[in-house]
Amino acid sequence: MKKMIFSVVGLMGMITTANAQYDDNFVEMSVTSFQGDKIGVIDINRDQNRVKVKYFAGKDFNGTSVYERYRQWSRGKNIVAYSSGTYMDGCEASLAKPVGICIDNGRLVNNVLEPNRFDGLAIVYSSGGIAVSNLKEKNLQVTNCSGGGAQTLNIRDAFDKSKFVQWAADCNATVFQTHLFYFKNNFLVNTYSTNTTQAKRRFLAVGKDENGILHHYIVNINTPHDITTGTQKAVNFLKNAKSVQDLIFLINLDTGCQDVFEARKANGNIDTREYFKGTTDISNASNLLVYYYE
Repeated sequence: MKKMIFSVVGLMGMITTANAQYDDNFVEMSVTSFQGDKIGVIDINRDQNRVKVKYFAGKDFNGTSVYERYRQWSRGKNIVAYSSGTYMDGCEASLAKPVGICIDNGRLVNNVLEPNRFDGLAIVYSSGGIAVSNLKEKNLQVTNCSGGGAQTLNIRDAFDKSKFVQWAADCNATVFQTHLFYFKNNFLVNTYSTNTTQAKRRFLAVGKDENGILHHYIVNINTPHDITTGTQKAVNFLKNAKSVQDLIFLINLDTGCQDVFEARKANGNIDTREYFKGTTDISNASNLLVYYYE
């Protein structure tokens, strides 16, 4: 049940009541000092499937922008947070397209797989969950949404890729590619170790706590780091400061020219701390990862 917030307003002292944006038993936002940095983290408890994820990969087939799509969809929704997601081929939101294979709610946006650049394939399900596969393992498993069991696919193969695109259309799934820096309790970041660019880093991680409950974590490090150092710090933070027992995956969230990021407190107010703010307004979003509460 959502918690209630009471406030006193007006000269006559009239009391009004409003529903909270979400139950804060399922979302915690905190800033922690860790190994010389302050790290902002949104800890999302996925128990009972109360907090869900939605991804807008780009403009729709009518040319409606990500911002307008989000505005229309979010009416009446209890928004927890949103962030820019994967990489785009430009900084102009009206022109930019996602890099790598991309499917938006079953609709094919980009059919060009980038198997050598991005190992991570993220699938956002219409039910509000998310899963990530390592393309190098060539064993992507998808469950037929109309029944009939599961398929194991190697989408680097053209035939399996076409089967996957059809599966996503049938299941209204959303798919995007990104860097996979950590997977099944192993670092993969060494693949990108030649990148020494110093920048602030944001990651999406999924893992289980000491009770086996699944959590999603948006980890924001404002201090500039190269990819390897930033990834190592995020993983160490999750395992030590957040006591994550089983870290399933950690992927990159883009903080470049489309650095969109905002978080809301349980009462619906925007969290104004610098660790929960991007540098780009949502009106310029080229793609958007959104968490919401139901």
